[in-house]
Amino acid sequence: MHARPALSSAFWIVLALSGAPLHAQDIAAVLAGSRGSYWMTVEKGITQAGAELGVSIAIRSPVDDDPRTVAENLQFKMVQSMLEAGARSLILAPIPVHDLATPIRYDVPVILIDRPSTQFTALSTVSTDNYGSGRAAAQTLKGQLPEGARVGVVRLAPDVVSTTARENGFVDGVRAMGFELVVDAYAGHGIREPEMAATTALGPYRGRLDALFTPNGNVTLGVLRALQSWPPAERPRLIGFDYRPGFELSLRDGNLYALVMQDPFRMGYTAVQQLVAFRAGQKIPREVTIDVVVVTSANLHDPGVRAALERARD
Repeated sequence: MHARPALSSAFWIVLALSGAPLHAQDIAAVLAGSRGSYWMTVEKGITQAGAELGVSIAIRSPVDDDPRTVAENLQFKMVQSMLEAGARSLILAPIPVHDLATPIRYDVPVILIDRPSTQFTALSTVSTDNYGSGRAAAQTLKGQLPEGARVGVVRLAPDVVSTTARENGFVDGVRAMGFELVVDAYAGHGIREPEMAATTALGPYRGRLDALFTPNGNVTLGVLRALQSWPPAERPRLIGFDYRPGFELSLRDGNLYALVMQDPFRMGYTAVQQLVAFRAGQKIPREVTIDVVVVTSANLHDPGVRAALERARD
């Protein structure tokens, strides 16, 4: 599958409204982003599951998961459009809806993917254990830094529950090891924003920061770029999250200390499996947890790590 270009929000509304008619048995999958390898890999998993399980799936995405009000939330409009077009099941990576008084209940089976939400009524959630993954990121520092080491976290945004859970898991983990949290800043959405925010937030701690955590691919890339201007000896150990092209090289050359990788292909595939099973009358679990892989320069050649990297690259 070719990478989808980052198109304007207006284009995605038109696409959702003018796509081919949906049949009654079709699944609508509405993700939370269209740029970045993570969401493209989720889409690959959904598409392959649909092909193998014999269901037709229409996939739509806004550009990113920056929350808006009900009136402006592009994802909310996409879902409405696809259901009105005849979709009978929904896979949703929920973007928060501001100013919502009561949870949204759709008259079709709903599987949430990537993140839980109290704003939507759903049969099941297929996601990473995000808090546990943040703790796993912290554990990569165990025995590597002395008590009192100075660490930081560059967060994504307060309204994204998946990344917030990762960030909090990391913070709790490093505090439990006796480290001092000296940087706790938000980077924001987009491509350039994280680099600019990281440059501002980290500047005062140049040479005085031992480790740093970033909760998704865009923030990790932005911080990597921001740290390039620092002498190598003054850079903190950077623990990133999610795969992007180039991160393997960053692990090899030492710019990334560790990388926590989700399995977005399996996440997408499993969400389709859950819906197909439910429609066949089977009972499905309320939560399905997809494991992560922690990658370091030391384990890059382990068979399980190589397999995870190959799935991410395809």
